[in-house]
Amino acid sequence: MNVIAFTPTGAGNPRRRAELALLGRLLDARIEDEFDLAELASVRVAVDVIDRLAAQGLKADELSFIIPRRTLTHRRQQHERLSTEESDRAIRLARIVAQATASFGHPERAMHWLRNPQKRFAGRSALDMASTEHGARLVEDALIQIDEGYFA
Repeated sequence: MNVIAFTPTGAGNPRRRAELALLGRLLDARIEDEFDLAELASVRVAVDVIDRLAAQGLKADELSFIIPRRTLTHRRQQHERLSTEESDRAIRLARIVAQATASFGHPERAMHWLRNPQKRFAGRSALDMASTEHGARLVEDALIQIDEGYFA
C-alpha cells in the first residue's frame, strides 16, 4: 500500500513560511498548518496574544472586537485564557496580520493596507472586514490576489 504525504499548498513558499513563522510568534504556538490553528482555538489562547498583536501595530480599538477591554482586564487579573470564541477571533486577526505582513514584506506597509478603506470592501478597511468570519475570508482572498500579482 502506498502512502501519500499531504503538503499544504504553498508550504514550501518563502512567503508562506514567513507568514507561518510570524503567526506562530503572535500566537505563541508552533503553527504548521490549519489543523494547528483549529486545535489552538479549542484549547484557547492566553490573553497576552492581545499584547503581541498590539506590539505588531494594532491599536486598542482595533483589538476590541476580540474581547471587550473590561473583560480583558478581568481575565488578566484572574489569569484566565481567552474563551474559545475570543481565541477564534484573535487567531483570525493574527492570521490576517501575518498574511498581510508576508504579502507586503513590511509590518508598516501591511498595517497601512489593513487600515485604509478599500473599494473592494465598499469603502471599509480590511480590519473592519476582519471583525466577521465572512469578511475575514474576503480579506484573505484579496491578500492572496495581491500576493499572486492580480492587483494591488
